[in-house]
Amino acid sequence: MARAMDLRYDARYAQPGWYWGTRPTGLAREVLRVLRSLPRRPRTLIDLGCGEGRDSVYFARNGLRVEGVDISRVGIDKASRRAARLGLSLRFHVGDIRSFRLRRPVDVVFCSGALNNLPRRIRAARLAHFKGNTARAGIHAMNAFVPKPYLAPPPEMDPSDSPFRSGELLGYYGDWQILDSGQVEFDCNSSGVPHRHAMDVVIAQRPD
Repeated sequence: MARAMDLRYDARYAQPGWYWGTRPTGLAREVLRVLRSLPRRPRTLIDLGCGEGRDSVYFARNGLRVEGVDISRVGIDKASRRAARLGLSLRFHVGDIRSFRLRRPVDVVFCSGALNNLPRRIRAARLAHFKGNTARAGIHAMNAFVPKPYLAPPPEMDPSDSPFRSGELLGYYGDWQILDSGQVEFDCNSSGVPHRHAMDVVIAQRPD
C-alpha cells in the first residue's frame, strides 16, 4: 500500500507547475503568528507530509530551521530545488508519516493535509510518538479533512485515506494547552477541478 501511495503523489508532483501552489497554507501563516507571540521563540520545525515544500520554504524564510518529510521522492526533489534557488538551507528527505520516527525533540511539529494518510488503528500511537518527541513548551499544528454531507469528496482524496470525525483531532491533545482549534472550510483548485474542503484544525502547546 505504501508503494501505491508513493505512485499517487509522484504522479501529482510530476505535473508541470506546483500541484498545491507555492503560497503558504492558512495554517502555516497562523502558526507563524502564534510563534511570534511566545515568550521563547521556537527554532526547529519538522513539516510532516511537506509535498513540494510550500510551507517548509515559508517557515525557513521566516527564520526557522526546517526539516521536510514526504513519501514522494518527486515532491522532495522539487522542494529541494526550489529551496536551493531561493538560497535557503533546508533538509528534505523521503519518509512515510505512518512509520517515520523523530530521532530528537523538535520545537514545532507541523502537518497540513497529510494526517488523513494515517489509518485509524495507528493514529493514537503515531500522534503519541510525535508528542513525546516535542520539546517542552513546543507546538503542534495539525489539520485533518473531515467529511461533510453537503460537500462532495475532494477529487484528490484516495479511497485508502481515512477521514477524521469532527472533533477527533482535538481529542488527542487533551493533556496539552490548546492555543487554537476549530473547523474551517475553504475553496481549493489543487487538481484543476474547483472544490471545497472542510478541515479540523488544532494548534496545541506541550506543557513546560
